[in-house]
Amino acid sequence: MVPGTEFMRAWQQRARVRALSPSEAYTLAVAADRIRAPQAEVGYRLYWMGDSVMGSTDVVAQPSGYVVVGRHGSCDVVIEADERVISLRHVLVRAASLDDGFPVISVLDLQTTAGFELSDGSRQRSVAATGPVVFRIGTYSFVALPSTGRYPAELPVPFVERGELAPHRIAPKAILKVVPAVPERHGPPPSRITVLPYSVVMSERRSVVPILSHQPHIPTGEGYEVILETASTRAGVVFSKADLDHGVLIGRADKCVDEGLRPILGGTISRVHLLLIREKGACHLYDVASLVGTYARGRRVRCIELCDVGSVVQLASSAGVTLHWRAL
Repeated sequence: MVPGTEFMRAWQQRARVRALSPSEAYTLAVAADRIRAPQAEVGYRLYWMGDSVMGSTDVVAQPSGYVVVGRHGSCDVVIEADERVISLRHVLVRAASLDDGFPVISVLDLQTTAGFELSDGSRQRSVAATGPVVFRIGTYSFVALPSTGRYPAELPVPFVERGELAPHRIAPKAILKVVPAVPERHGPPPSRITVLPYSVVMSERRSVVPILSHQPHIPTGEGYEVILETASTRAGVVFSKADLDHGVLIGRADKCVDEGLRPILGGTISRVHLLLIREKGACHLYDVASLVGTYARGRRVRCIELCDVGSVVQLASSAGVTLHWRAL
């Protein structure tokens, strides 16, 4: 929690009447950040505020440093709110860094009905940003401040664009061609938000019953294959590189499963259990705050890098669901 101040008490009284505006939320987060120790690692500090409650957590720029925001008790940031506004697992917030060490933050909606709202009022599903960024879920405001500590006193108007790739997948020189660098003497770099395509909706795909081969497999770069199986049934789905760039969510929720996968992903598997995504040429598996966990080599994991020649993970140690991964 942020230490109490006159500013905090004034905000709490106002929050009982209405939600904060993006500028008010940003001002409060900056004021709180100035009395705290700097972040120890590259990434972002995420503040959230609503219903007279305020908190923060550091999102470190490494695969295992992500946070899941939602109502479920297993989330990294637990928000108590109406289920019609905030889902059990609502967004995944990750950080990365450019080649020059400047941090980038990504916010991905976890197949909810509401998504999230940017400071300009637009409703989004997936964004990546450099510089400070403010977004809202229901009546809760979220403010992400970069670990550089270089951000203006007032909320900057972000440069918003649509793209196929997040900023951390673009060479820094290409970024500077779009948004010119601001010299140090003129203040911090501008805020830049890239609106990205939404993650793959599994219910729109069709799984097949794969034929397992014991022949040696050599990846050709054509895509990726995911096979999910239990002791009695098996189904597989093929994804392109573009699919993995946008992200694939797997679980028992209607949008995260097709008819072939539904019998496999029932029971104890979480509604949104894991995310598969490709970053900087490598594919990663993220456990999205599942209640029963994800296991690799008998050890519970939050995030693992997937091997192109083949990886095997277990979804819930007692459910008997095995995920096989390989590049095609």
